[in-house]
Amino acid sequence: MNFCDFKRQYYLLIVGIFLLLCGEVSFAQDIEGVIKAPILTSNGGLSLSQISTFIPGDTTGRADPYTYYLAGNVNFSLFSVVNVPVSFAYTNNQLNKDASMPFNRFSIAPSYKWIKVYAGYSSMTFSPYTLVGHELFGGGVELTFESGLKVSAIYGRMKKEVKRDSVNTEAIYKRMGGGFKIEHSSKFADIGFNIYKAKDVPNASFYSVGDSAVVAPMDNIAGSLFLDIKIIESVKFNVEYAISAINSDISRTDSLSHSVKDRFVEQNGDLAIHHAVKAGVSQSSSIGVIGATYERVSPNYNTFGAYYFVNDYENITANFSTSIKKRVNLAADVGYQRDNLSDQKLNSSNRLIYSTNISSMITKKLNVGVSYSNLKSYMHIKEVYSELTATNPYQNLDTLSFTQLNLTTSCNANYTLVSSKESRQSINGVFTYQEASEQQKNESKFAGNRIYNSVLSYQYSRIPQKFNASTSVNYNHNQLPAGYMGVFSYNISLQKAFFEKLKVSFIGTYSRSFNDTMNLAKIVNLRIGAGYTFVKRHNFNLSLAEVFNQGVKKTSTQYSVNLTYSYMFDFNVQRKEKKTKFQGNF
Repeated sequence: MNFCDFKRQYYLLIVGIFLLLCGEVSFAQDIEGVIKAPILTSNGGLSLSQISTFIPGDTTGRADPYTYYLAGNVNFSLFSVVNVPVSFAYTNNQLNKDASMPFNRFSIAPSYKWIKVYAGYSSMTFSPYTLVGHELFGGGVELTFESGLKVSAIYGRMKKEVKRDSVNTEAIYKRMGGGFKIEHSSKFADIGFNIYKAKDVPNASFYSVGDSAVVAPMDNIAGSLFLDIKIIESVKFNVEYAISAINSDISRTDSLSHSVKDRFVEQNGDLAIHHAVKAGVSQSSSIGVIGATYERVSPNYNTFGAYYFVNDYENITANFSTSIKKRVNLAADVGYQRDNLSDQKLNSSNRLIYSTNISSMITKKLNVGVSYSNLKSYMHIKEVYSELTATNPYQNLDTLSFTQLNLTTSCNANYTLVSSKESRQSINGVFTYQEASEQQKNESKFAGNRIYNSVLSYQYSRIPQKFNASTSVNYNHNQLPAGYMGVFSYNISLQKAFFEKLKVSFIGTYSRSFNDTMNLAKIVNLRIGAGYTFVKRHNFNLSLAEVFNQGVKKTSTQYSVNLTYSYMFDFNVQRKEKKTKFQGNF
């Protein structure tokens, strides 16, 4: 027997013993359920969209003549014990502007009782200060024990390597990351800790001495301890302490020598350590929940496990939430914030911070909601032009472009005019106001802007006739540091169903954009579509779109055709009188 065969048999023996030990405890209580359960059940769906685009007279190649998008999700269940969800997405069009995070992906997450395994593209959240839902291509595992102990671990590639060229002006290193989280939950307390490490893989061809345009490879390790305890039945206390070490240039070798510490974070180069802490206490009563929170995040604190992070602030807030006769819901935070904690900036700010959310069902027909916050946050702001010229749902999927906001307020109201078995009518109004920070880490085009957006819409439906109609008017005002830009748009949507299998639709949009000195463009977007359902499982959708764009310097027209096929299925294999029986819907 050679060494490879011995090693293979050794691993099989270890796995076998592990499964026996896992199954021995609950085998007796689950055997009856396993016998009665179907051998195999499965459900899911597939979809394929094909899009053809044509722009007369276009010589820039900005529109791909043919693109397709294939996506699917399938879930398998074996004896109602082992669950295996699988999902994937693939396209021949590079959607994301960040080539290090491709759109094409595959994921599978089988589970058996207290064990869940991740493979492919997956994500986890350990803590707001370490790993916050960042996607990785690799593998992970979650072990949830009946004793309240839970162990999570993940490892994989966070970014693909992208070389600098005429298209990608900045090189991106391959970044690998991984970590684990251990926590224990009981009736009275939750306690745990987690560690997440991410490191760029250096490539000497990416940088050279004196080349300031190249970003250096970096290394990061972050960890946190947390405790959530119930002091008495109505009083809870929670605290979390986090530490993050970042080496912003591991290509340098002019500092410390390699040591055991290098296994945690690279010591050579520019190493900095930062801290964060958050603690809170809350009490529940018959009138609501009242509490207080303290949070301090040191300057330059960051973690590679988050796409964006706000640092250099100290908050002390009081919070209150209540529900009045189940008709009015109120939540409010009021406190004090200061920044420039290390006196590194020329200017410091001390300010009151507050956020409020109020929602109320004033009458059975009228619902109103209001929110206001001057807390710093990140939000994805959709570009109005991109939304107005979209001809399919795949055009604007670059959702990693976020803008840091200093203030956000919104209010909405919905009033039902008619609600009966024959028809429904309602009107809806929404207003939002946002102030973007002048300092943006990702060079957002909205830096320093004040954005106003208002929408007034009307919905009408005839239930027996299966007819729906809606119309809306929208005004977007973007106050720039120098001047402003405004967009008026008018929309109409019609949809009618025939014979429960055929649906036809029409969507029309007219918009006009302008700034403080001139009209910029007029855009007409027309889309007609038809959908047909065959034997309840197969859906065919065809849409035709025309976008007419009259700009200051030129006029263009874009035509597109979108054909989508989707398929839903479910089936199971059962035992009947010592024979298997197949049942399914296809």
